[in-house]
Amino acid sequence: MADKYGRMLTIKLGARRALVVSSWEIAKDCLTIHDKAFATRPKAVAQELLSYNHAMIATAPYGPYWRQMRKFATVELLSNHRLNLLKHVRKSEVKTSLQQLYQLWNKKKSSNSDKVLVEMKRWFGDVTLNVILMIVVGK
Repeated sequence: MADKYGRMLTIKLGARRALVVSSWEIAKDCLTIHDKAFATRPKAVAQELLSYNHAMIATAPYGPYWRQMRKFATVELLSNHRLNLLKHVRKSEVKTSLQQLYQLWNKKKSSNSDKVLVEMKRWFGDVTLNVILMIVVGK
């Protein structure tokens, strides 16, 4: 397609247009010189409703609010100091979760097999939610 249409072209993906770049030089320019033009995300009604009017860092458009949220996340939540302070929360949650899995295995194991079916998506969601709640509440 690059031979026919050039090193840069746009294609339509559903309702959105996407820029296709087939040259590393142009890609470098897009990600360094013109990074602010490409930094924001497309707005969608679902994102707006699920993220409280784009208030979450993952769905917020690039701008002062997003930069402030990123700074807060890196300095206050994800810094080495904060992660070390909350290490006991993660350890405790993993220990509790493994104990719950063992109890489930012990309760549901059949005499024919040592395998037990566990819905991991729900289990990981519960673990993640518990860790976040413990961090926010400050236990």
